[in-house]
Formats: sequence, C-alpha cells, structure tokens
Amino acid sequence: MKNKLIKSLILLGVVLLTVTSCIKEAGPQTPPCGIVEITTNEVIAGVQFPKGQYQINVFGMSCEEVMGDEGLLNKFLQLGDNEPLPEPWSYLDGAVGAPKFEKGSGVGFRVERID
Repeated sequence: MKNKLIKSLILLGVVLLTVTSCIKEAGPQTPPCGIVEITTNEVIAGVQFPKGQYQINVFGMSCEEVMGDEGLLNKFLQLGDNEPLPEPWSYLDGAVGAPKFEKGSGVGFRVERID
C-alpha cells in the first residue's frame, strides 16, 4: 500500500511538472524593443494615447517593423484620429494589459505606457 502511494505521488509530480512546463505566460515572450516618447496627446484608431513614454513589445514580428521613423507605430501615429488602421491591422479592444495592435493570430505589438 505504501509503495503504491509513493508511486502515485511520483507520477502526480511528473504530470504536474510536465503541465507546468507547457504553460506559457501571457504577454510578449521577448525583451522590449525600446521606449518611444509620444510628445502630444494622440488618438490611434479611436483610442487615446496621452503624451508620455511607452515601452514597445512585439510578438511574432521584429522590433524593426514597429520602431523608428518608418516603423508601424510611427505610421499609426500619423493617421487621423478616426482613421482606421491599415488592413489587416486591428486594435485589440479589451486585451489584457497594455494596448495591443494585431496583424493576425500571434502577430502584433503592445504599447505600454511607463510614465
């Protein structure tokens, strides 16, 4: 009986370890791309972005695609207040954490205000 209990506990431990190692944390899995300073209050796709510093994280794409003068974030900031995002981009309304922009499943970036 005691050996059976010990074997069951070991098996349970292995199962829990396996399940735990398969669970990914929510949010970006890479280091931040950097900090962007927005110097005026902006609206992107109808969403208010007050002036301040924002940390940019990407998922499923490179930092270079989002950052800099030619990057997506700068292009989005240049849109009119009520102008839609270019296809196939969308704003993930109700996303947990910082505001997120998504191109498709698992591809996009997060803009998190840090000050």
